[in-house]
Amino acid sequence: MESLIAIGGLVGFAIFCVLVSAAVSGLKARLKRRRTNAKKKLLIHSINDDRCTGCDACITVCPTDVLELVGNKSRVLRFDDCIQCEQCALVCPTTALVMHYQGTKAPAYRMPDLDEYYQAVPGLYLIGEAAGKPLVKNSSNLGRAAIEHMAKTGLRPRPASRDKIQDVDVLIVGSGPAGLSAALSCIDKGLSYAVLEKDELVASTIARWPKGKDCMAEPYDVRTVGLLPVWDSKKDELLAAWRTIIDRKGMKISTRETVEDVRRLSDGRFEVRSSKKPYRAQRVVLGIGTRGKPRRLGVPGEHLAKVAALLTDAADHRGQRVMVVGGGDSAVEAAISLSEHAARVVLSYRGKQLSRCKAKNRQRLDELVRVGRIELRFASNVVEIKPESVSLKIGEQVQEIDNDALFICIGGDAPVKWLESVGVRFKDRAHEFARSATDKLVESLTGPLRETTAEGAGGGAPNPVMVDIGSFRPATLELTSGEIELGEIEEQRTVIRFPVERVRKVG
Repeated sequence: MESLIAIGGLVGFAIFCVLVSAAVSGLKARLKRRRTNAKKKLLIHSINDDRCTGCDACITVCPTDVLELVGNKSRVLRFDDCIQCEQCALVCPTTALVMHYQGTKAPAYRMPDLDEYYQAVPGLYLIGEAAGKPLVKNSSNLGRAAIEHMAKTGLRPRPASRDKIQDVDVLIVGSGPAGLSAALSCIDKGLSYAVLEKDELVASTIARWPKGKDCMAEPYDVRTVGLLPVWDSKKDELLAAWRTIIDRKGMKISTRETVEDVRRLSDGRFEVRSSKKPYRAQRVVLGIGTRGKPRRLGVPGEHLAKVAALLTDAADHRGQRVMVVGGGDSAVEAAISLSEHAARVVLSYRGKQLSRCKAKNRQRLDELVRVGRIELRFASNVVEIKPESVSLKIGEQVQEIDNDALFICIGGDAPVKWLESVGVRFKDRAHEFARSATDKLVESLTGPLRETTAEGAGGGAPNPVMVDIGSFRPATLELTSGEIELGEIEEQRTVIRFPVERVRKVG
């Protein structure tokens, strides 16, 4: 009996020793991991204010509320809460926010090599988003800055030659806000010009936004001093104001004309070859944006007429079965607009969550999904497009979904190769590289300027007319571009932002 007790004691002691040894080993391993983690460098945020648009995508996606908008720029306010997920950097649409290891430099940013006045070579200007200066207000300012710099450096109107090539002082590629602003400045200074637009629509990027989309006058810390006005408004209101200015100024724009080549001649002028005819110009302004060529899915049936890259008017698809492909703001906004008219809307996204769209868009989408107006299919891929359906692969299964129209909103490839072919060089810049504010750039060439408003647009537009609806209802405003029936307006007072020729009482 005593021997059994002794053996049991020895076994118990052995087990105890094993447990103690394991506990010590575990403790040593944990201490080692802690030391290793202590030595491991943390990822830190680097934010370029020049490219930050204040879109709040990074703030929305952060799971621990590390970031906030301060002065319409993203700021790190609670770094200790950062879990190093890098989602903020992944969703930034302009690469303004990046993350890099502490003690290292932020990754370089590849961008066009331009001088302070946005010249790639003497006389060739690249302005707007393609130049690394996004947002509509900047584009308007840079359009004026380019023409003001030309005038400052000696550009004067030149008589046209007698040969078959059309001679102009300034050739403008693109009819977006940058190109329109440049053209208005040419008109203001008496310079001959040509505006070439490859699309069938003027300001095609904005024109193809969904009907009713908000256009924000960003950046908010910059004033509009270009001759094209920009203010917070609906897309349709802004385009109507621009069209009024274009018509009043008699601006000529050649649509469906693609610029194929730009070549600098020995005398400093440029020879430009388009899809329609050749041009010769003293100066060239490239305001082409970054939309470039829309990306494709590369699946059978993508050539069908029902497939498009942009939604113009959701009402055109009333009662139809529509699918939108993509996970960014353009895709989400298209789906939201279509939900008001289409019989069925399916939003297909290859990712597992929407992390690239703005908070207000995601909130609205969630509401529509909840009430059954939009069907959201995550981790899905289109594998084939047929005349009356779309084959959608989800996991290992392929679903056949009835379909009348398909919108592929997955972005476009920037026209880097084309820009390089016409003389624009690219270089790596430090992430913190920033250009001067565009309103200050214009004023460095012109002196102090008042901000261009919707009422004083294009150089001398009439002031707005404040109409007291109470005393004039029902009434009609006779405009240069038509008439407005005031009886349809609910407010007692309203500002009419177009040239008014006469106000008359009806009846």
